[in-house]
Amino acid sequence: MMRHAATETQIDAYHAHVSTGGAKYQRGRLLEHFYAYGGNWSIGELAKALGMDKSTVSARINELLKSGDLIDLPKRRDLISGVLIRPVALPKVQMELI
Repeated sequence: MMRHAATETQIDAYHAHVSTGGAKYQRGRLLEHFYAYGGNWSIGELAKALGMDKSTVSARINELLKSGDLIDLPKRRDLISGVLIRPVALPKVQMELI
């Protein structure tokens, strides 16, 4: 029962965050980082660079992947943890415009 209540609270918090524009602002910060520095980044690397929680970065990356603003790249080692990760980057077409 408690798990169900927590899940509803998380869903409510997510919808509140999206409706206030917080998620849009965070997606913008991520894209600005890619435009400024290029390359490919892991969730952990982006979280450290932007001072954001990994869970927040993960949620925004999933949204940006779904919208086509970012793409998945082949696996590599994370520069911070050394763990094998799947980095993301701007699509090649967007990189050519920068």
